[in-house]
Amino acid sequence: MLSDGAAAGASVHSSANNKVVSTVWNGYDCVFSNDDYLKKLQNGDIHHGQNTKAEVSTDNPRMSFRRRGSRRSLDDFGWLRQLDLRSDVPSIEEIRDWSFDTLQFEEDILVEVFISMLEFYDLLKEFNLDRETLKRYASAVMHKHRKDCYYQRTDIEGEVSVIGTTANASEEDCKSSDNGHHVFCEYHNWYHAVSCAQACFLFLTLGGADQFLESKDIFCIIVGALIHDLDHPGTNNDFEVKRNTELAQKYHNDSVLERHAISEGLNLCARNPELDWLKSFDNVEDRKYVENYITEAILATDPARHATIVKEALAFVEEEPKAYDSVTSESLSESVELTQFDRANLKHRLFIGRLFLHSADISNPLHASFDVARDWAVRVTTEFSRQASKEKELSLEVTSYMDGLDSEYNIAKVQISFFAFMVQPLFDAVGKLFPNLSHLNDWGEANCDGYREVIAACEKERADG
Repeated sequence: MLSDGAAAGASVHSSANNKVVSTVWNGYDCVFSNDDYLKKLQNGDIHHGQNTKAEVSTDNPRMSFRRRGSRRSLDDFGWLRQLDLRSDVPSIEEIRDWSFDTLQFEEDILVEVFISMLEFYDLLKEFNLDRETLKRYASAVMHKHRKDCYYQRTDIEGEVSVIGTTANASEEDCKSSDNGHHVFCEYHNWYHAVSCAQACFLFLTLGGADQFLESKDIFCIIVGALIHDLDHPGTNNDFEVKRNTELAQKYHNDSVLERHAISEGLNLCARNPELDWLKSFDNVEDRKYVENYITEAILATDPARHATIVKEALAFVEEEPKAYDSVTSESLSESVELTQFDRANLKHRLFIGRLFLHSADISNPLHASFDVARDWAVRVTTEFSRQASKEKELSLEVTSYMDGLDSEYNIAKVQISFFAFMVQPLFDAVGKLFPNLSHLNDWGEANCDGYREVIAACEKERADG
């Protein structure tokens, strides 16, 4: 497994030719390293996250990436795909397609995916944003997320599995914890962040919502999606509140993890000038606008606000101003025109951002590929199981829907229920507001058919028993 020590993951392994070699996670890749490199790293001359590929001995091959299951006692039932991760940067045409799958790529490649989505709208030029600053910021966001629990790194020929990766970590190692950033999350990690940003990108482009937004709004939606779960511990707000953690106290038990993500994401700019893209918005009003828009959009991802978001969306659909006025929201306090979205109306533009971040956050069940959808499903239910176990260990009230997810039968049941009660009603409204998105629930239904087949097979096996 990757080390928690100052050496940022340095460890020693055997290579294909049986020589003892060292590997180190340099913030971008797992590479074979010479002793001089490790000494510099341990002495602080090289820092975790610094791009130090030039320091690596040319006699040592670069590592390739794979992803596979490593849940030990928690079976993945073959749902978790074994992938040789891509190291090429996808084209904007590929990114702008419903079949796009963030889990197929090495994690640093997704930094370029983020930049490509901004460049599609020419936002760097419009706001005089420095490309390298944005790349450094996105890389910092990547490192501040808990690492994916399903990595396997092999030699360049793919012949030897190299011990010391997250794929070989024990179940205890993979558990979320409160002791820093060297813990792993199956679901709430960098891949989920980019997946949400790319889903928002599709809603904007293919959904046609961008016509109702200003360029600043589009920028805020994509950036907000990228940081909406920053430093997520793999447990939910309720877990923070039940434990009365420092974060729960700091944010008065209100949208605890969302407010923490907002703070962490914006503070990256405040703390490090090399990451500070906010300085491009040198007008005080523009800067405040961007910060407020990102804040409101991310707060909408709190599941506790789901009913409010759906109610607001239905009010737009049904053109019932009174119903809309009655909605309690931090961002909406006055009546709005409901006959259509008005680009000149800030309330409309802000609502679209809030709607899209929340929708993207729960959109995995709607993926065009059932294989991708169930990969995400087994990830999130693994985190649920871990939280339920922690609650039992701490003698806390156990979250009922997170308990007992120890069979594909139960997980399939939960996925169908989640789609029916959370995803489908929301995307029914989304599809009516943006007809180009109305097909998404069809894919969700098709994926539920896949889960129904799993359930039927399990029931048949029991009957044959």
